[in-house]
Amino acid sequence: MQTRRVFIKILLGLGAIIVPWSFLPTRLGEAMRRESEHPPVKLVLPPVIKPKQAINPVINEESLNRTAMDDVFALTGSEMQGRKAGSVGEAKAAEYLSLQLSMLGLKPMGGPKTGFSQAFTIPSVIETRVNGRLTFRSGQNQTLRTPSVNLLGGLIGENPQEIILLSAHYDHLGIFEGQLYPGANDNASGIGCVLDVMRRILREGKVPKRTIAIAFWSAEEMGFVGSQAFVQAPPFPLQQLKAVLNADTVGNGTFGDFALWGDGENTAVLAIRQAAAECGASALLTRPAGHNSDSISFASAGIPAVTLMTHDWLNKNHTPEDTTALLKPDQIHLASEIMYRAVHSLAF
Repeated sequence: MQTRRVFIKILLGLGAIIVPWSFLPTRLGEAMRRESEHPPVKLVLPPVIKPKQAINPVINEESLNRTAMDDVFALTGSEMQGRKAGSVGEAKAAEYLSLQLSMLGLKPMGGPKTGFSQAFTIPSVIETRVNGRLTFRSGQNQTLRTPSVNLLGGLIGENPQEIILLSAHYDHLGIFEGQLYPGANDNASGIGCVLDVMRRILREGKVPKRTIAIAFWSAEEMGFVGSQAFVQAPPFPLQQLKAVLNADTVGNGTFGDFALWGDGENTAVLAIRQAAAECGASALLTRPAGHNSDSISFASAGIPAVTLMTHDWLNKNHTPEDTTALLKPDQIHLASEIMYRAVHSLAF
């Protein structure tokens, strides 16, 4: 109970911390307070933004020039405590990511009153090990729910009503039996990949034909709870989503050897496959075999979606050994290049 109170206090303070750094505060604390008191939150369509308003003229150069590995090191630091959804560590990770979205001058898309954040709640879970991997299963008290947030920001295109969504989950497993689970590959690597793509697009300074949004999901490790919360209560109509490109565990394995999870030959799958071929990489559809990622939430809603990952993603997955030492920066850079080319083909 004490940990939960500390977590909520930190969330309530995030808005005040972020405001001095940005003209686009997330109001994360307010969103979490409302969600914890009156779940679920009613979300409405944000106002239409004209293309000239797409980019905040004040873009922080330091954030614009950060790399994926900068994000990985920030998210895997001991102060993040493994980023378990509903924990103090997750709140600190949300603070870091909200700040990055704001400093990049992206338009908040979590809701008209919540800034970048979309609040939801998660059920209780119990840690368990399956084949040596730590995972979660449902807890006994399903009426006790804990607040959490997704984070969403966008670069508004000439057609604000058509959206290409880049996404990655930022939560991981936390601390269990005194051991930290850093989640460098799963999924700090995906977060760094998505931010790399958006930074590159912003440096080029071109307004896309379609809006490009990025989303950071929480509670993926608890069963895609964050992305499902988005699909069930979207801050904008789901029919505006033309493709979802999700990055998950993209930092290890043989260079250029990627795999895809997707629902057949949809628009998102074809875009990633073509981009990978242009880069001389392999990215073949693979059977989930009991695993999956947040793209499944969108596929279930009939939205073209795909998850990009490495073929060797299970190596040291969900163990304390998923550290930055496991990662190959060139692999993450290649994943970013593939995602960038796919986004470019879909949005420009």
